[in-house]
Amino acid sequence: MWKAFIKRRPAGFAPRALALAIDALLLTALAAPLLWLAHGEALARWSDTRPLSLLCNWGLPAVYFVGFWSWQGTTPGKAAAGLRVVDADTGERPGPLRSLLRGLGYIVSALPLGLGFLWAKFDGGGRAWHDRLAGTRVVYHREPAADEVDGYLIRHWRGEQGLARSFWVNNVLLSLPLTWGLSALMTWIVMKGDSLQALAIAVLLGWPLALACNTWCVIGGWRAAGRYLQEGGSRLWGRLARLSMGLGVLQILATALLGFLPSAGEYFKMARGIDPIGQARMALSADGRSLQLEGPIGMGDAARLGTLVATAPGLRTVELDSPGGRLAEAERMVDLLKARGVATRATGPCESACTLVFLAGSKRELRPEGRLGFHRASSGSYNPVFDEMATQHLLKVYRGMGLPEDYIERTAHTSPRSMWYPEPDDLAARALIEPPSRTLAVVLPPADAAVADYVDALRGNPAWYHLDQREPGTIEAAAERMRAARGASGDEAAQLEGLRVLSGPVQSLLVGSAPALRRRYIEVLKVQMRADPERCQVLLGGGLAGHRSLDPATLAAEAAWLIEAADAQPPRRTPKAAPTAVEMEVVRRTVRGVAVQGLLAGVWAEQPVPGRAVSCDNALAALGRVAQLPAAQRELVERVLFQPG
Repeated sequence: MWKAFIKRRPAGFAPRALALAIDALLLTALAAPLLWLAHGEALARWSDTRPLSLLCNWGLPAVYFVGFWSWQGTTPGKAAAGLRVVDADTGERPGPLRSLLRGLGYIVSALPLGLGFLWAKFDGGGRAWHDRLAGTRVVYHREPAADEVDGYLIRHWRGEQGLARSFWVNNVLLSLPLTWGLSALMTWIVMKGDSLQALAIAVLLGWPLALACNTWCVIGGWRAAGRYLQEGGSRLWGRLARLSMGLGVLQILATALLGFLPSAGEYFKMARGIDPIGQARMALSADGRSLQLEGPIGMGDAARLGTLVATAPGLRTVELDSPGGRLAEAERMVDLLKARGVATRATGPCESACTLVFLAGSKRELRPEGRLGFHRASSGSYNPVFDEMATQHLLKVYRGMGLPEDYIERTAHTSPRSMWYPEPDDLAARALIEPPSRTLAVVLPPADAAVADYVDALRGNPAWYHLDQREPGTIEAAAERMRAARGASGDEAAQLEGLRVLSGPVQSLLVGSAPALRRRYIEVLKVQMRADPERCQVLLGGGLAGHRSLDPATLAAEAAWLIEAADAQPPRRTPKAAPTAVEMEVVRRTVRGVAVQGLLAGVWAEQPVPGRAVSCDNALAALGRVAQLPAAQRELVERVLFQPG
């Protein structure tokens, strides 16, 4: 029986290409689940030397092809295309050694950009390089009939191959996997970003090929379904086949029009070696202790970061201000920063892939102007299956970084077109960031630190940061005075000197704030005055020494008030530093017998107020009377409380 194959006409290039595509898809379907379960990757690079990757890339194809050729003389792909592999001399099945030699010949045919496979189209005997090397031929399982001489491609185009083959082989086994393969390639670019230039070229070449192939598949299948119905076939199956192909066309068009075409310009840039999302700006500080990373994380940024880190042995902190970018680059940065054990600091929005880099820090700080943004991934293919694959990969990475499960769940339900920003207090409660300071006290830098280090420490304090936004230059002035005071008198003097710099800005806030805001500050003071009369006396006397001895709860409440007041809209009309004569006359008539002018002016006075000896009991009694006044008079009196005569 087998010797009859020696006289068969050599198979054409098109059915051989179809058979190889089907076999490749079947192998991918076998390997992808194993790789995904083991490594979280559906594909493995050819250079990957992990045991399972070697097995899937080399061992599985060898067993598949060599086994099927020597056992059946065909593979599932060739059987679907109606082809067989035979010994060129005897027409028998190729034995194991000949099949193994043919398998090695596949590598030879593939190396010069597949020229060895294409050779079968021009070879007189229809043999590819691996056929010549192994002494084999590929022939039709049966001789084509007289009406089949036009070839496989033309017969399908005319709908002459029958509904079963046109639908299941050409549409399901060829067209659908090709489209899904390109969508998967786009997903891989989003998820990993490896070899962007080569992948972009593959996408640009693959989509026109896919559209042409799908057009050929659908039109031929549609005509085959029509012929099937004309010949009395089941209306149910014929119409279901057409419906299925129609839905497939819609999916292809949606992916092409919404996924590929809008991104075609980006793929052209990537094909030229240019990352369309841009690249991050990186710069080392003058002392080499901090590195600033701003902008999108693009192709090659991890290598650039590695080069900079290698030149900075004293690097302590990486500062981040990035909307995210390439996930693969971010993962490489994670490995790099973990190996060095450096801290991370978000000095602006750190979103998407940037959050991975932030979480890699040995110590993580969220500056007042910083925030962390999370959302699910997008494959860019408008295919929900690949979108979910991209998201699951991202969530797996987050789990490896120690992100809490409820954060991962929230991320999974946040659209790629929006962003979820957790509150800093919640981040601190989960130990994802260092707890921010709740008072005006500053963690001082080393004793020999420069002014810039003091500036950096002050900017990390929320209250200082917001006050500096209101009064630019406040932090720089405080840094210089604190450094000088510390060198002369020590840490406590430095902290006190910082408060003295705030004296003017805070007094302006107390006088110029909205009445309701000022009233809340008075309530903060009243709580402390009742709690500790002795400290109250020092506080009212001025000089700011009393602030350093207040209890932590009062200091935290005061800092929170300062942040709110600094962020509040300035009033249209700013009161004068001292009350007018008319205002004082109104105050005297309103609160008879009580000296309220400047009663609380010493609270933020830079130096002690001479002759200030106010009893806390008397001050509390006066404040109690003020609280009973009508609204208009009360607002005036409460402002005058902070205005010295």
